[in-house]
Amino acid sequence: MRYFEVEGDSPAIILAQFLNQQDIPKEYVEYEVIDPGSRGLLGIGRRRAKLRIKYNDAEHIRRKARMILADILEKAGFDDAHISMEGDGSDIVLNIDTGRPDILIGKMAQTLDALQYITDKMLRLDESSDVRVIVDVGGYRARAVEQNVEKALSLAEQVKRTGRTVKLAPMTTMMRKEIHIALKSVPGVSTVSAGEGQIKQICIVSDKKGGAGKKPRRGGNKQI
Repeated sequence: MRYFEVEGDSPAIILAQFLNQQDIPKEYVEYEVIDPGSRGLLGIGRRRAKLRIKYNDAEHIRRKARMILADILEKAGFDDAHISMEGDGSDIVLNIDTGRPDILIGKMAQTLDALQYITDKMLRLDESSDVRVIVDVGGYRARAVEQNVEKALSLAEQVKRTGRTVKLAPMTTMMRKEIHIALKSVPGVSTVSAGEGQIKQICIVSDKKGGAGKKPRRGGNKQI
């Protein structure tokens, strides 16, 4: 849920302009008139109107994301695909059930990664939004993330003990992003991606000065 306080010539004009600028259907907002405004007398004492607008961004994004993904799958020939939605918080999971999951996942999950990328681009989420849409196929992503994050956390403890940099196996952007997020909260280590193209390795690096082993050139957790 997001809140906005907006000023304008009148409550009706404020609401209409807000919905148009944000490209939001009216059914996803509620509003309260803080100040109805006043025209004043001969322009003297004129006061602008003010609204407090409540935007249910999570529900709007849930429905919009499902429509976008369904349209992509239909155009790709996956008429048997069924999309279920999970989560009602900041993470919204769109899980695709189909008789041909291997095709949508692809080698090293590159097709699934591309499907995620296209969905994100078409959603055009505002950077200030804390809602994240996750595309999955038959629960593949959830299982793979759990396994890889568990392994990365174990290796992070090893790096903390030894001070030596550890490299994980090459993986897609989708998987690297999850590991960067998971290890960001682990004190004493940081992560950086190494390599070219979409398939890269994650290096887990000790934050201790003088740690053993040459550290890779770093770009921080933003480099995924």
